[in-house]
Amino acid sequence: MAGFNATLGGAEATSYISIEEADNLLTNTRYTKTWQGNTEAQKSEFLVSATFWLDQLTYAGTRCHPSSDDPAKPQALSWPRSGASCDGVEATCASIPNQIKTAAAILAAELSVNPGAINGPIGGGGGGASAGTYTKRQKIGSLEVEYEQYSGTSVTSCDNCNDPALITAFPWLKDVLKCWLVGVTGGVGLMLRVRS
Repeated sequence: MAGFNATLGGAEATSYISIEEADNLLTNTRYTKTWQGNTEAQKSEFLVSATFWLDQLTYAGTRCHPSSDDPAKPQALSWPRSGASCDGVEATCASIPNQIKTAAAILAAELSVNPGAINGPIGGGGGGASAGTYTKRQKIGSLEVEYEQYSGTSVTSCDNCNDPALITAFPWLKDVLKCWLVGVTGGVGLMLRVRS
């Protein structure tokens, strides 16, 4: 796979949406000025990067097969899919849901402002931070143990320590992708401290 290719279900597709679709989705949003300031080549690069990261997530349903443009090859990307529905919309091999397209456009715009916003391993790990807690303080008299979560640069709760780096960097994606997205925890962490 090389270059920009937004063929729906294509064997060599590298983007969920075309530059024109991204332009339309980002018109009259807070991203308009920033996005329109990019060249066509830059827009292509950011859309491919956004699609790459979105493709690392786990989605409901099943990837369509074979590809739409070569029956001997599978489609390159996770979308389109079938066998799932979200908010009353059935996934089909003939289209990509608006939530996925919107996520790709907004993420591309975000990456155009900060190309290095996503750090860490592709499959997860809380943005490169170590998962878990550590002992902040121990006290022998009256037996007191205090734990604290590793805060790193982007992890604020161990509820998201195993979330993909993309979701850790851009937690709003959970709201955009809604029920198409599976396997992401998120939420607010709760730390209990016990004293005797």
